Amino acid sequence: MGLKPFMIGSMNAKAFLEAGVGVLREGGSAMDAVEATVRGVEDNPLDTSVGYGGIPNLLGEVELDASIMDGRTLRTGAVAGIKHFKNPIAIARRVMETTPHALLIGDGAERFADASGFTRTELLTDYTRELYQAFSTDTIEKLDSRFDRHKTGLLTDIKNYGYREWYRRLSEEYHGTVNVMAMDSRQDICTGVSTSGIALKMPGRVGDSPIIGAGNYADNRYGGAACTGRGELTIRLLSARMIVSYMQSGFNVQEACLQAVREVNRLRETGGINCIAMDTRGNTFGAANRRQATYCYMSVDQEAPEDKTGALI
Repeated sequence: MGLKPFMIGSMNAKAFLEAGVGVLREGGSAMDAVEATVRGVEDNPLDTSVGYGGIPNLLGEVELDASIMDGRTLRTGAVAGIKHFKNPIAIARRVMETTPHALLIGDGAERFADASGFTRTELLTDYTRELYQAFSTDTIEKLDSRFDRHKTGLLTDIKNYGYREWYRRLSEEYHGTVNVMAMDSRQDICTGVSTSGIALKMPGRVGDSPIIGAGNYADNRYGGAACTGRGELTIRLLSARMIVSYMQSGFNVQEACLQAVREVNRLRETGGINCIAMDTRGNTFGAANRRQATYCYMSVDQEAPEDKTGALI
C-alpha cells in the first residue's frame, strides 16, 4: 500500500491547498494539484508577492517568475519577466509540455503566452499602485495604517540596497514567493514556485524561482524541495537541488534542510532564505535563517490544512 497523496506549501498557499488536495482525491496528478494551488495564490490580490497585485519593480512594472518540475521525468518549465499575465505557473507548465525548452523570458515568454491562448491582464492593483507612487515620491513614511505590513520592510530595503539612487539613475534614461509540492497516488512528485520577486527590484532582475535547482527541484527517487527569500543566495548554491542531493546521500529531510540553510549562512550575506522539502516516504520539513520556518500540510484524509513548524538556523 503506497503513501496517501498529500501536499505541502508555504503559508500563503494554505487557503488554496484544499483545492490541490481535491485534485489528488479525484485521482489527479501531482502536477495538476500543484498548478491549481499556485494559481489560487497568483489570483489573490491580497498577496503582494505573487501574481496579480505583486509589488512592482523600480520603474513601476510587475514582473513575474515561475517554474514547475515533474519528479518522474525530471522535465521542467519556467518563465521569467512576465508583465501582462497573472498565472505564470500555467505558462511555465505549457513551456514544459509543448516546447523543447526549459526557460523562456521577457518578450519571448509573453509572445509564447499569447500564442498559447493565455489572456493578458493588468497586474497592478490600487494598493500596489499607491505603494509604488509613495516610493517614487519618497513618501512611504507618510502612508496610512493600511500599508503597515510593508512600510518597515520597504524602508529598510531602500536604505540597505540604495533603491533611491538606482531609481534616479534608471528613471533618467518585500520578499515573497509561493512554493507548493505534491505527491499523488502514483507516488509522482511535483514542485512549483511562483513570485513577483523582491519588491522594487531592478527591471529585468530574475531570482531563484524560475531557476531549476536554485528555487525548485523534484526527483521521484529522493524527494522535492523549494526555496524562498533572497534568490541571489540560493542561485549561488543551487539550494533546492542540494537539499534533494543531501537526501540522495542519506540525509533525512530535516538534516537536508538544515544543511542547506547552514550553507547559505556561511556566505555571510544580507538577506534570508526559507526552504521546505519532502522525501519519498512522506516526511516533510522546513528551515529558515531569519525567522521561524512555517509551512502548511494537507493529505487526502484531512478536512483542512495544518500548520507545521520547522527550524530557525
